[in-house]
Amino acid sequence: MRSIFIIFVFLITTICYAADDENCLLCHKYRTLSRIDKDGRTRLFYVNDSLFHSSVHGKIKCKECHNQITKIPHEENTKVNCLNECHIIEPTSEKRFSHEKVKKAIMNSVHNPSNPYVNNHDEKDFPECVDCHNNPLFRPIQIFKDITEEGQSEKALARCKLCHKDDFAKYFYNHVSHRLHTSKNSEEIVRMCERCHGKDEMAKKHKLKNAVATYKDTFHGKAVIFGFEYAPTCIDCHVSPNESAHSVRSYKDPNSSIADKNRWKTCAQKTCHPNATPGMGEVRMHVVIDKNLYKPEYYTALGFTCLTLGAYLPLALMIVLELFRDIFPNFSLRRRKGGRK
Repeated sequence: MRSIFIIFVFLITTICYAADDENCLLCHKYRTLSRIDKDGRTRLFYVNDSLFHSSVHGKIKCKECHNQITKIPHEENTKVNCLNECHIIEPTSEKRFSHEKVKKAIMNSVHNPSNPYVNNHDEKDFPECVDCHNNPLFRPIQIFKDITEEGQSEKALARCKLCHKDDFAKYFYNHVSHRLHTSKNSEEIVRMCERCHGKDEMAKKHKLKNAVATYKDTFHGKAVIFGFEYAPTCIDCHVSPNESAHSVRSYKDPNSSIADKNRWKTCAQKTCHPNATPGMGEVRMHVVIDKNLYKPEYYTALGFTCLTLGAYLPLALMIVLELFRDIFPNFSLRRRKGGRK
């Protein structure tokens, strides 16, 4: 009996070790693992193992990103460098995977503090990878009738597993089908940009408008608010067609999708306004109703406000008077004959 127990413990230990050979879950499996940082914020260090292995980074070992950790228990870890090479081999190049190409796109974008088109070069104000990205779960496309809860189609996987290993087929099926989606829906993208571009102090410091507030005043913004799935977001307009979402350029950049000469072409994409002409590029977006900045728009808005109130207030007054008459049918302001003076 004792021998059976020892064998059982050995097998369980072996299984756990295989699932977490770095032994990180020894501590990070506990839901309450957290601390209060110096800014008074709660930092949660719990890792849901099953969710992590269903995410886009599920094949990557912890220490490939947290490579400063050399012992357990470890000391405070430094920031993750997303440009580290992974042990995963990129199958088309047979080289270790890296996000180096993403860095090249960002270097040409307005989110690079060294970009000559930015108004303020304070590095701490510029976004890092984790400011926009989390570790999303796979979202495979729903094109087969036999989709499982995990989003996988056994019918589709059967074709892959004929030649490829089961684990390889599942991972790359999930990866490719996930990338056919946008990583965030329209509302999530706007909320993501709002973290920086919705702050008045940030806009003032960098000599920008509150882009999110003015965006929400447009038809595009209202479509997002009302849940229209395909409403154009910040990225749809500020990134040139067929370029990475990281390639957000300043409107001053001649290669920008919103440069004066390119703006109407951005509007004329097949999924937006395919019949757009150069005149459409002259329509102002992100307009602040300010008399000093945009006089024509200010007086137009003022005129429509007066027109609306001029039509609405008399109508509302008539409705109130009619309602009052229905409630008090015998009420009269005129004095009765023989009444008191």
